[in-house]
Amino acid sequence: GIKVRQRNPKLILKEMKYWKSTLGVNFFIFRDPVFSINKKHTLELCDVLIKSNENFQFIIETHLNNLDIDLVKKLKAAGMIMVKVGVESAVSNIKKDANRFSIDEDVTLKKIREIESLGIHVTTMFILGYPKDTIDSCRETIKYAKHINSIITQFTVFTPYPGTPAFDGYKEKILAKNYEDFTMYNLIFKHSNLSIEDVENLKNEAYKE
Repeated sequence: GIKVRQRNPKLILKEMKYWKSTLGVNFFIFRDPVFSINKKHTLELCDVLIKSNENFQFIIETHLNNLDIDLVKKLKAAGMIMVKVGVESAVSNIKKDANRFSIDEDVTLKKIREIESLGIHVTTMFILGYPKDTIDSCRETIKYAKHINSIITQFTVFTPYPGTPAFDGYKEKILAKNYEDFTMYNLIFKHSNLSIEDVENLKNEAYKE
């Protein structure tokens, strides 16, 4: 759904301290794709972590639109060492067609450079095989990823998962026989412009480059 459920920062700290005391875990990855969507809640969590003096380290995943330089500084003080951001495609109309919210490519690069200037690593995540993608548009995305040149770059394949709004338009096009095939690393539907082999070659080209 569209409702964001957020936990009390004190309960998050309590759980982190539990894993530290029982298993010696001091490093965490928050698998929340909109981690900083509520700035007030994010700042409260930062304050709780800073005051705990536990010196945790963590990685977050969020949208660049939900980050500003002051928030990044506060997150760094709380222990953040890396942020994972979805850039997705270098071609704006490709993202717009897929109903993916995005910010201008120049703003994307500027924000990434600002984050890196504070000593925070950035993982950029891209998607190949959007519905309107072509071999040329995918190569534009690969070229843009090289231009950003973040410390880690991830390429996955557009995947309309069952239960998501995107799936309804692809029910008759799905080629995959099993849910296990919905890996985000292979084309699972009949694409208008790309074959399974095209996408595999583009993915390999992306990682090779």
